[in-house]
Amino acid sequence: MRYTTLAEAFEKLEHTPSYLEKNSLIVDLLKRTPAEEMERVVLFLLGRPWPAYVSKETGVGLQQLKKAIVQASGYSPPDVDKLMKQVGDLGEVAEQLSAKKKQVTLFTEQLTVKKVFENIKQLPEITGEGSVDRKIASIAELLTSSTPLEAKFVVRTVIGDLRIGVAEGRLRDAIASAFNVRPEVVEYAYMLTTDYSIVAKAVATGGEKGLEKLGVIVGHPVNPMLAQRAETIDEVLERMKGKAAFEIKLDGIRVQVHKDGDKVSLFTRRMEDYTNMFPDLVDPLRQALKPKRAIVDGELVAIDKRTGKPMPFQEVLKRRRKYEIKQTIEQIPVELHLFDVLVSNDSVMLDDSYVERRKMLEKIVKPVKGKVMVVEQQVLSKPDEIKKFMNWAIEIGHEGLLAKDLEASYRAGRREFVWLKLKPMLETLDLVVVGGLYGKGKRAGFFGSYVLAARDEKSGKFKTVTKCGSGYTDEDLKELTKMFEKIQLKKPHEDVDIEIDCDAYFEPKIVFEMVYEEIQKSPELKHTSTFGLRFPRYIRIREDRRAEEANTIKDIEDMYERQQKRKAKV
Repeated sequence: MRYTTLAEAFEKLEHTPSYLEKNSLIVDLLKRTPAEEMERVVLFLLGRPWPAYVSKETGVGLQQLKKAIVQASGYSPPDVDKLMKQVGDLGEVAEQLSAKKKQVTLFTEQLTVKKVFENIKQLPEITGEGSVDRKIASIAELLTSSTPLEAKFVVRTVIGDLRIGVAEGRLRDAIASAFNVRPEVVEYAYMLTTDYSIVAKAVATGGEKGLEKLGVIVGHPVNPMLAQRAETIDEVLERMKGKAAFEIKLDGIRVQVHKDGDKVSLFTRRMEDYTNMFPDLVDPLRQALKPKRAIVDGELVAIDKRTGKPMPFQEVLKRRRKYEIKQTIEQIPVELHLFDVLVSNDSVMLDDSYVERRKMLEKIVKPVKGKVMVVEQQVLSKPDEIKKFMNWAIEIGHEGLLAKDLEASYRAGRREFVWLKLKPMLETLDLVVVGGLYGKGKRAGFFGSYVLAARDEKSGKFKTVTKCGSGYTDEDLKELTKMFEKIQLKKPHEDVDIEIDCDAYFEPKIVFEMVYEEIQKSPELKHTSTFGLRFPRYIRIREDRRAEEANTIKDIEDMYERQQKRKAKV
């Protein structure tokens, strides 16, 4: 398959704002893609030659890319820098200079998808003496054979910023349409594999039956099962038919552990590989997990060295630094509390009941003091006992309880009423930041308030819910401004439906947890969701949440209805 086919599709996608038209373009591309090229094409659509859970980067910076463009085009470094200042996109620089090359190279060959894929995929493996020059030469080889349009997207792929507006959320419907299968079957296959390239290849070669053959793979994170909110203990007991397992709800990072022989990997619920950030857990997990192969689910919590009590979620996040890991291990010790098992040796347990999975978890985990343990749990049916357990959990520094249906299977990637959160606090929402406004006075020079949105599941658009300027410390304002300047846009992102004028717009990537007093219908400030929040306040960044996992308009609508019912009783 020629790479120009892909580049032309990317160009159309970049300049097509409509969700349905984008979907149609992706469907057309998938239909034209040979089955043997399917994995490469789907990964390239997502802008990288690896699945999201593989923590790899090309290791090529802008300066090295500029040198590759110089080698391929014959233009000088000042020429490249001058054009870069004018257009602000190195991909466009490569396109323009490729269109008027100063040197003609003999015996170049047409680029194929496979050639581009292999050259970019092997960049992280080029190490040792002279590795920088060899990486530059590998990219220059591609650019030398590129058409101008191909050069643009080769460079953007190496950078990791394709700019075509295709995220994983779009691929479910496109794959389903291209191969005439049910979207829910595509989605479930993705929940198990976390890799749309594998899913697309399976359906292209075997249809819906091919998808049904896909299963859990140790080393590939499974999309985690999620919990719904519960208003009261009575609601929990009603939904759970009078009895449930109650576990302590921890305030940490959700972690899925994969053990394959001696290899141990830790994945977050965003499918990021955090193994290197928590090296002090690898050996304890090897000791704690008895099976040779296992996937277990848990929560990683930071512990105060002085008191022995859990510390806030934000403290755990400090352990993610790439540098000074040894110092942070000493300063911020962590514990991993396991609460579920998905795989034990050859047994895949997703379809087993919670009771059976809990029995297996207790059987296969040998706790390692201060490092790995099983979450405390009680099976309860009496409200006063549940309240007593929750009060005790809060007293020792945890958030509350998680109630679990005793007969429920593990429903990968689903948020259903078989897991329910019980927390004695004001309600919160996880919302996506889509715009910002500059502050005044001591907030001058920083974004002082942010516009937040929820996803409309019907349209795929992020629709605004609130504007919030409260809850930020001075340090928060500085750090958040630095963060958002990196994803700043001149106009609203194509997936955002917003009518509020902002000083800056952002890619819908960052999720804030917001606390509020009340949900309002048709608020004074015009929000495209038709809902608003009364007295919203920022709590923290939900770095364990992807934008696709933030609250939806339907969530807010349901919460509003429950709120109105509570009011009616007063």
